[in-house]
Amino acid sequence: MTKQENEFNLLKGTFTGADTREILVTLLRDKMRFHGQKSFNHEVRFGKPDPIAEERILELKKTLGEVLNFIENYDESKFEIYADVKVKMLSND
Repeated sequence: MTKQENEFNLLKGTFTGADTREILVTLLRDKMRFHGQKSFNHEVRFGKPDPIAEERILELKKTLGEVLNFIENYDESKFEIYADVKVKMLSND
């Protein structure tokens, strides 16, 4: 029987404010791009954007603003970033 749940370390380390901004902005923008493409594909297939993807984009934009607000003016400060990703299989279809 295969394991149906696992955790992976995505980020772990100490970074300058500038590097922290670059890492987190890149991660969030890549996620927004992913959901944007998903919504676009849904619109091509079904004639309307994917409402779940559109909602997620709004949430990610809000988070991006919060990140930028939190680290602004701290380019030379040090930040620790830890991010684990938990993956759980929901079905075997």
